[in-house]
Amino acid sequence: MDRPSLRRLFSACDVNKSGRIEYEDFTVVCRELGVPDTQVQTLFEKFGAFEDGYIDYRGFSSRFQEVSETLNLASFGAGSTQTPWEEFVDRVDVEFLLSESVREQLADLYQAIHSSANTALLQAYEELVQSLISLSRENKLECEQLETSLKRAEEINNSQLAELEDDIQQHLAQAEERVRDEERKKMEGIIAAMQRKHDDEVADLHAAADRLLRVGFVLKTCMPFFSSDKHCFLYFNN
Repeated sequence: MDRPSLRRLFSACDVNKSGRIEYEDFTVVCRELGVPDTQVQTLFEKFGAFEDGYIDYRGFSSRFQEVSETLNLASFGAGSTQTPWEEFVDRVDVEFLLSESVREQLADLYQAIHSSANTALLQAYEELVQSLISLSRENKLECEQLETSLKRAEEINNSQLAELEDDIQQHLAQAEERVRDEERKKMEGIIAAMQRKHDDEVADLHAAADRLLRVGFVLKTCMPFFSSDKHCFLYFNN
């Protein structure tokens, strides 16, 4: 189906003329086409309306072929005619206009100008609407580019923060390792000093014990002859 026909069919399904097909609109269409109530929700969701709660023209046009295999929407809009505004929007993309209320106001004014049969004013108004659409499109593109830039900057910032955290963790680990090494070296030094002191004390004890043994040996051996044997006397004194 060509674009003008899709636009006419979308307008026909937009029962309350809100610029989008809401669930109530879709229910009315399905009932007129004889669709069982149990299938309405499923068909509504096939148009991508599950999250938004309504069907916009973009979703309608992109999924029309898929849904038309189940629901003959073309027969619903077969006898519908387009308003002058609908004929105009077939030539432009009003989806880029800011809001639904803006589109409604533009449509009302367009209908009024068209009814006045002032061709020059109508042409100027169409050019103005096209300029608004172009401006909206540019703004949307700039917003998308800005969002992309912000997302990229956020990703870079998060990456840098992660690298900084890794560096801090590494520095902390290295500092902790240095402290442990210093404490270990201090403890090894203290233990070595205590070991040397202990060895010196043991050596002194051994030396003292050797002297005592020598003295005891001398006393035991030389005492009977102490008064007469000068050698024993000299040995003892030495």
